[in-house]
Amino acid sequence: MIRNRLRELMNTRPSVVGPFVTMTDSAIVELVGLAGFEVVMIELEHAAINLETLQNHLRAAAAHGLGVLVRVPSHDPKLILRVLDAGADGVLVPHVGSAEVAREVASAVRYPPLGHRGMGGGARSAQYGAHGLSGVRELTEWLNANTVLAVMIEDATAVDSIEEIIRVPGIDIVHVGPSDLSASMGLVGTSEDPRLVAAVERVQAATLAAGIRLGMPVEHGAYGRTAQQLREQGAWLLTCGSEAAFLLRALRAAAEKMQSA
Repeated sequence: MIRNRLRELMNTRPSVVGPFVTMTDSAIVELVGLAGFEVVMIELEHAAINLETLQNHLRAAAAHGLGVLVRVPSHDPKLILRVLDAGADGVLVPHVGSAEVAREVASAVRYPPLGHRGMGGGARSAQYGAHGLSGVRELTEWLNANTVLAVMIEDATAVDSIEEIIRVPGIDIVHVGPSDLSASMGLVGTSEDPRLVAAVERVQAATLAAGIRLGMPVEHGAYGRTAQQLREQGAWLLTCGSEAAFLLRALRAAAEKMQSA
């Protein structure tokens, strides 16, 4: 039977945590699941993962009960279509800086009459046609209701427009990106700058007031909040860096320990 694990988690969990995956071996996704995480973000914006690799990552995620967001490199509707047809639970769209862009991505992830996503009844997202629903109408209605759209707020212009952005129907998660946001504000390399903190808090307040799930990075260099602090601020999706960063830290710790022995 067709399912969307991320939507299930949204309906049952008070919060979830997971890393970005940037490497191409699908064993990495298996390890994320075995480690006890509930969600994984597959990185297509800042990594060399192609669509064939993505599909294998999605299979590994499904085998370990992980909810999946795929960060696409842009709001290109053709790429969003292919990512969703590959079976992603949802997409994480970067640099959504205006209500106009938000409307474009909301339309790209949903079928008519809610959007303009191209029909793909034989795609992996529909279990190649073995979805168990009674027809195409029921399939498109189910996917419209369950496909997850997450948008990233990572530009000063997006903060200025946040009240308009969150009014766009179809947005499920608003995720703050402090790195690009600080860069757009001329604050690269700073930590806990009051201007950045105020911008983040404005996005948080508007998102939560609208009843939309909030996403935040854990212990970010520009906005250093722990997972517990972010939960107390109302965050639902907690992203915790990348598997590459975890691996590097573990390798460095092992090298230092053995070299000093």
